[in-house]
Amino acid sequence: MSDNTELRHEEDNEAVQAVLDRVLSWQAGAPEDTVREELERGLSQIGETRPEAWLRSNAEAISNADPAQS
Repeated sequence: MSDNTELRHEEDNEAVQAVLDRVLSWQAGAPEDTVREELERGLSQIGETRPEAWLRSNAEAISNADPAQS
């Protein structure tokens, strides 16, 4: 499991970083499909999109994150 620091300062876009932070806080350690759905939902809510590779890598990282470090 990851200590989650790489997810805390990933984005220059503050709104996208807020989505990452929220999903990490609530979904750390959750199944990758669940995390991806939450990322897509959050991005949609702020009117942003990200490439497939971004979604996949961040969903995997959050799924593998240590919930105690969120």
